[in-house]
Amino acid sequence: MVVLENVSFSYNTVEHSAGVYDINLEILSGQVVILCGASGCGKTTITRLINGLSPAYYPGELKGKILIDGIDSSELTLYELSQKIGSVFQNPRSQFFSVDSTGEIAFGCENTGVSREEIYKRIGRITKDLNMEYLLDRDIFALSGGEKQKIACASVAAMLPEIFILDEPSSNLDLRTISDLKEVIRNWKKQGKTVIIAEHRLYYLMELADRVIYMKYGRIVNDLSIDEFKKIEETQLHQMGLRSVCPVKFEERNDENSNKNNFSFNNISFSYGKRKFIDIPDITVPYGAIVGVLGYNGAGKSTLSFGRSKIESGNRQCNIK
Repeated sequence: MVVLENVSFSYNTVEHSAGVYDINLEILSGQVVILCGASGCGKTTITRLINGLSPAYYPGELKGKILIDGIDSSELTLYELSQKIGSVFQNPRSQFFSVDSTGEIAFGCENTGVSREEIYKRIGRITKDLNMEYLLDRDIFALSGGEKQKIACASVAAMLPEIFILDEPSSNLDLRTISDLKEVIRNWKKQGKTVIIAEHRLYYLMELADRVIYMKYGRIVNDLSIDEFKKIEETQLHQMGLRSVCPVKFEERNDENSNKNNFSFNNISFSYGKRKFIDIPDITVPYGAIVGVLGYNGAGKSTLSFGRSKIESGNRQCNIK
């Protein structure tokens, strides 16, 4: 389905200095493939070469040949490539064209002339698969980062491409939504779709992936089957710049100093227009502590943390002692 023959690419712009070199890669139809490695290793560049964004959108010098379903990608326009390849970017806001969630999911289908009845069917099916019916008919700018990522995944899935390219799709997702994403990828695999995922967070893909491509300094260092990859010790993974393949677990602990030198926040409330979004009677935070604010996507973490400096349109009230 995807073949890269002696491919090298270097960017022309200063902000994208890292390229890829001497890439030879074949990805068979129906495979789920992970591209991994430390930041800057070339994962995202590989995805851009496959979906045509490099060099069409990200200018640079390309050498070698890229085949998509047996066709030289240089002979295809971005519009033609979009019929075969669906991409979900790390920052979902960069790919939105609509201001409402339902319109965004339908946008790609409308552009390719899908009938209105079929669009409705696809929206219903995709949103059910992603457990995101509650996100329909919402203002995109009022959604959390994780909720935006869900909309991006749904808009691409509605196009029914043969190849899915995901660039760090879990970066803004909570554990529950990552589980939903995992099931969506599992469903794509059952349908025979080819899925290429550039990712740092690996644990949720261990049951789904067929291969792991490990990159370093713009080159492919290892091309491993998933069984071979699972045999790598965790200490070696860390030396390779990779995260653990085991889910993160949190343990409760008792801090003897938690009741000394505390900050107390009382009557914290915040409203978006008439809608009260945060209503917390009190929070006590130990002085000098590192505090993690956890919760599902859309729970109010960013609003709580940055309400004063980032949000200018809401109504805020807080007493600090």
